[in-house]
Amino acid sequence: MSFDRETPVFQLAIPTRQRYRPVLMPVWVHQVTAPTGYSRTLDVFQTVVLRLCAAGVRDIGDLSRLIGLDTALCRTVIARLIEGRLMEPGLKLTEAGRRTVAEGEVAETDSRLVRVFQDPASGALLPRILVADPVRADLREHRGRWVTIQFGTAGASREVSALTLRADGSSMRPSERDVLEACRSHDLAARGLRGASRDDTMAAARRIGFHGTANPAYLVCYVVEGDDGSGRMWTVDDPFAVGDGRVFADAVAARTEGDEQLSRLVDNVIGKTRRDRTIAARKVDRELAEDARAEVVRILGEEIREHPEVFAHLADIELALVKDTARERENAARNAIRVFECILPGLNARFPAQLPMSTVPGVRERAFVLTAERLGATAVPPSMRKYCAKPANGLAGDIIKAVWAAGENAQHPFTAFIRLCPTLLEDLDRSRILRNNATHGSTGAPAPDELEHIRTLAYEAARHLLGLSGGRSTTSKKVN
Repeated sequence: MSFDRETPVFQLAIPTRQRYRPVLMPVWVHQVTAPTGYSRTLDVFQTVVLRLCAAGVRDIGDLSRLIGLDTALCRTVIARLIEGRLMEPGLKLTEAGRRTVAEGEVAETDSRLVRVFQDPASGALLPRILVADPVRADLREHRGRWVTIQFGTAGASREVSALTLRADGSSMRPSERDVLEACRSHDLAARGLRGASRDDTMAAARRIGFHGTANPAYLVCYVVEGDDGSGRMWTVDDPFAVGDGRVFADAVAARTEGDEQLSRLVDNVIGKTRRDRTIAARKVDRELAEDARAEVVRILGEEIREHPEVFAHLADIELALVKDTARERENAARNAIRVFECILPGLNARFPAQLPMSTVPGVRERAFVLTAERLGATAVPPSMRKYCAKPANGLAGDIIKAVWAAGENAQHPFTAFIRLCPTLLEDLDRSRILRNNATHGSTGAPAPDELEHIRTLAYEAARHLLGLSGGRSTTSKKVN
């Protein structure tokens, strides 16, 4: 089935940079009922907007002036809050929104009707979902593959020329697991994370239902100048405004080689000379990536290939250490934590924890500290003490649940892991802080010795918690 000029065009975000070139990405849109989670931690803009609206602000212009944020970006923040069922149109808070303001955390949502998006070229789902009705772009003119679209608000609108990407491929019904991964990837991107899906998918997948047949559509994407860490000198702004847009840049890059018009469009963004340098840099990057994957297999054995997400994060760590820039060191800290975020949920599903019955203040905390110390931990960080009585979702909660479960079961993989790494809880807490710093602000990359320690910890987690038996020592690279 081909896409044509009658296909709807969805514009979900506006460009945030001065130099950009719009392209229309063809997608198949599937409507499904799926269990979705919304970020338990709001970013600073979402928090401020929610609190101001709770205080009675009802005008977007007033919000813009109070926050010092562009009106269009305010609308994007509001759209994310509406998707999370924290706000209703008209800047009114839902009951969940009011509870979030009062309690400081977001409750997870139940199953709901969402849209997922499939790339016709590869058949893969994009790692994004849409809950609210999509905003339709206004098409003014259509000349072959070039269209004129209008974006912006009344009185501040602009017309731009956009290239329509080729729409090769037919619609295929995605698997329930693919839908679940798209929902979780969207939630992780909204929290500033990447990858790290959970393994307890079977029960959740049974709650997914498909509604009708897929419909064709176009997403407005913006190719912008900028290094996304892949070796390119250009990237794509996330059209859903929740992540870094790398997956969309990869999808566009895969089409450039056989598409002269798209190649010219990219050339106009970065210039021909820089494009040639980018092609050479990407070739080197591919070779380095192959070496990084080979190093992971050397250390952990071929069994690690059976855990593709953990494998990918460990390879990213190796690649970051080879590139050895401040940004890449920050990426290594993120990926080390993602290894635990991949493994622990499935481990906790296999070994569910039983919390002590007592609800007397302080009793569970003391019991948790004793449990950790008996397992061999040298110390329990304050953040884990604080939430051990009622562990929430997320990395800290998953660690707490694993410690509780290991205290009851000598065969639990965490038992031997803590005995081997007695500073594990402190190391994980420190790594989590480094990851958050790298994600939410420029606070400096980890020191070389600290980064090597984090890397070793990630490998030992994969070895012990996944039960891998192959490979060799983790001591293989020196970080300068």
